[in-house]
Amino acid sequence: MKFSDLASFDRFVSPTLIRIGYWIGIALIALSGLSAAISSISGYGGSAGTAFMILVGTFVTLIFWRVFCELAFLLFSIHDRLGELRQEQNRKLDSDH
Repeated sequence: MKFSDLASFDRFVSPTLIRIGYWIGIALIALSGLSAAISSISGYGGSAGTAFMILVGTFVTLIFWRVFCELAFLLFSIHDRLGELRQEQNRKLDSDH
């Protein structure tokens, strides 16, 4: 990405930010799930079953996070595709005249 892309709004910054946010979210979800699982085992009344359920919940949360980020990406790809279609239509209209 070049500075001219940022200055002219020819490209969105959001897809790059979504990628960065995705990896930060993955790290935070994984670390918090692992931390909760470890503290549930070492804490009072904790069990391996509780830790297992926390890890399953962490895995499900990671999947939902992935789907959420893919949906955000999808919105931007739809926007890009609509822009391409508009440019193609304008070229056809210009060539007809």
